[in-house]
Amino acid sequence: MSSPQSESAGSPHLTAKQLAARWQTTPNAIYIARHRGKAPQGFKRGTGLLFPITAVEAFEAAQLSDDRPSNRRAATQLRPPEPLSARRPRRPSKV
Repeated sequence: MSSPQSESAGSPHLTAKQLAARWQTTPNAIYIARHRGKAPQGFKRGTGLLFPITAVEAFEAAQLSDDRPSNRRAATQLRPPEPLSARRPRRPSKV
């Protein structure tokens, strides 16, 4: 099996399969993400889907710059803690 780098060495585009290998996901997930607008702009060539490498790299850079801290401590430092809600009173038991 050849690597995605060797397949795209002469082309400035990635196929959905190559992009899926780059992002460590499935080609079907790439199609779904593209449909939902959460993947770089691509275009159809025959029955295949091609993504310009420059668009993929720009999309990845934008995703990295928009990334928020996933560490809980860092996230709590960004916003104040939410107030605790009052408990509901217990219902009287029917005995």
